[in-house]
This record gives sequence, structure tokens and C-alpha cells, in this order.
Amino acid sequence: MIEDGFDNGVPHLAVSDYDCSLTSDQIAQYAIEPRDASKLLVWTGSEIKDRRFHELDQELGADVLLVANDTKVIPARLHALTSGGHQIEIFLLKPLDAEWLRWEAMVGNRKRFREGDEAVVSEKLTIKWLSREENQVQFELPEGYSSMPEAIEDLGKVPLPPYIDRGVEVGDKERYQAIFAEKTGAVAAPTASLHFTEELEQRILGKGIGLAKLTLHVGAGTFKPMTGEFSHHHDMHSERFEINQDLIAQLLLRLYPGESVRHVGMESEFPSKRGGRVVAIGTTSMRVLESLYYIGVRILGNQWMGKVETEDAYCDLSVRLLNREVDLKESLLAILDFCERSVGILGGETKIFIVAGFNFRICDGLITNFHQPKSTLLMLVDAFLGGKWRGIYEHAHRESYRFLSYGDGSLLWR
Repeated sequence: MIEDGFDNGVPHLAVSDYDCSLTSDQIAQYAIEPRDASKLLVWTGSEIKDRRFHELDQELGADVLLVANDTKVIPARLHALTSGGHQIEIFLLKPLDAEWLRWEAMVGNRKRFREGDEAVVSEKLTIKWLSREENQVQFELPEGYSSMPEAIEDLGKVPLPPYIDRGVEVGDKERYQAIFAEKTGAVAAPTASLHFTEELEQRILGKGIGLAKLTLHVGAGTFKPMTGEFSHHHDMHSERFEINQDLIAQLLLRLYPGESVRHVGMESEFPSKRGGRVVAIGTTSMRVLESLYYIGVRILGNQWMGKVETEDAYCDLSVRLLNREVDLKESLLAILDFCERSVGILGGETKIFIVAGFNFRICDGLITNFHQPKSTLLMLVDAFLGGKWRGIYEHAHRESYRFLSYGDGSLLWR
């Protein structure tokens, strides 16, 4: 059901339309081994195929560019003892300085931890609550550690999602990390990537399938329940991302063969018009990829302030800023030029909220797990599939697919 009217351009979609059955026994509590032994549901656009993830390369052609998220999960849960003798839990959300000494964080048992109080983790790491209102804590770098990232890596625990109803075990430290993980900063894993093995990656590359990387530091907001009865009531969370000129060049070369793209002294020629397909590995990669058009438009309009807002995707941004239409290629070239003028990198935040009615400009395919009912992630899948998600999820239920972070995967084509 769609409620009439718009709020910041976001369609008013009834959250109740995204409800479906999900029982506790369908939620995977442990990851399957080996990683690529998980089931893979393939939606071709017209039919469903049941496969295993290690067969993924057989479903992709040499025209495909896969895009992975290379964020690395930090052990963001810290158990501490207050000066008053009370146990509290600190869940780190986002660093507020370059040294990682000041953080935005959630505090469990917060009534026992007053503003200005101190708490200690493992008798080593001292934490002070700076602001209850802004949820800010301050660390003191303990002796024996050269940096706060090193201390957190040693003293923190894996931030398993709240629906995994067990304690953290030794194997989770390796298993809740993707093989692509390089850049530390996420507090939740980009779970579609958890199915990949190095052997599968090599088979993919050996077939001429492209693989590019971007960074989106997944935040705890990914687990935030929908608020209100309609999608426009929900305040979409913002997440930090980073892209580089290599990604943009690969997108241009794959999507627009026949066009000359100069990149760090390289010039390539391919057959004419858009020919390649882009497949996002995970909803996190898709959020960044589908934010690119709006970043480029803002650069062209001298309005890039480091953040993609929710309304950018629903307000005809190019007409509003430039009084004309901008195509994807012009937007990507603007980003490439920006990157080459700024040490090859562009960073920022995206608050993009992808729901039915969103105009997909880059992604032709999506690799993703199976998501919670009435969630922003399920709304994204619905938008991508044009309303076909329910039949696919019903099939997954019948065939005993495992759901959520440690569950099975899917390859979905538009």
C-alpha cells in the first residue's frame, strides 16, 4: 500500500506491506563451513534456481563487474566495570577523532554510568562518559599499546548482531570478517561478503569477471527497526564511505565501452555503448554505488559538502542544482576528475534510503543475504526487484534457506 503524498520526496510506503514470517529456527546462529558451502538462491529475473555459493562464478559472465565492500569490523563491544562496581557494556558506533580516543557509543546499563564517571575494561582501558545527551565517551590510551585501534582490537569483542542469541565464541573473530576486509571501521559485517573464499575469488578473476572495491563502514543503524507506519516516518541512518579513482574508472570502462577513459596515464577503447553489468556484493556496496550519481551531480553544481542526503534521490537533483538533466556518464566523469585532483580518493557519508520508486542507475545485480521483515534492507530488495521479493522469500522459506547475517545468500537480477 502506498500512502498519497511525499515527504522529502520519499514515497510513503506502508511498513506493514514488508511483513513476513520469520521464526527463530530460521535465523542462522552459526556460519556454515566452508564459507561458500552456503545455499545460493538465484533469481534470473523470471525464475528461481537453487544452487550453492561456490557455484556463483557459473552464474556470472565476463561482462560483469563485482563490487565488494572492503570495510573491516572492529571488536566494538567492550565490557567495563565502573568506579562504583557496576558492570556496563560499551558498544562503539563511530570514532569522533583521528586517534580513536573519543567515540559516539551506546552504553548498556547506562543508569549505572553517570556523566563524568569512569569505567575500566580488563583493568587496562579507562573510559569516561563525556556526554550522556550526545552519547560520547573518551578513552585514555593504556600502557603497552601504541594506538587505540590496537587496544580495541585486543580488548574488544566481536559485535555479533542482536538476533544471534548466544555469546561470542573464538571462531567468530575470523568468521564475522570477510576475505575482502582491509579498512577498519565497521561495527557490523557486510554479510553478503562472508560467503566468499579465496578459491572462489580466484575462479571469478580467472574467468575475466571484474572485481572492484569500495569502503562503507557499516554502522549499528543497519539493525535499526523501522519507525512509524510509513517509510517516510523513518530517519535513515548515515554511514561513512570512501571511494577511489580506480573504482570510478572501472565502472566507466565496464559500463561505457567504446568511450575513451583516461586514468593515470591509461586509455582504453572498447566496443560501443553500455555493455557491462554491475553486481553489488551486498546492500552496503549498493548504497555507495547508487549514491555515486548524486555525488557527481553535486560536484558539477559545486554543492558537494561530503554527504548524500535521503532527499537527493527523490527531488530531481540535477534540475534543482543545474537546471538540466545529467546522465550517469557525466556524473561519473565528474567524480573521476574530482578524485584525480584530490589524491585519488573521495570520502563522505551517505544517508540514501532506497525504496520502491528509486531510480537504479548503476546496479544490474545484487548479492545479498535474506533480511528481517519490515526492515530498510527488505525495502531495498523490494525496490530492486520491482515488487517480486515476497515470492522469492516464500521459496526460501519452503526450501529451508537460513536467514540473516550468518545465513544463506542470493544472487538477484533486475
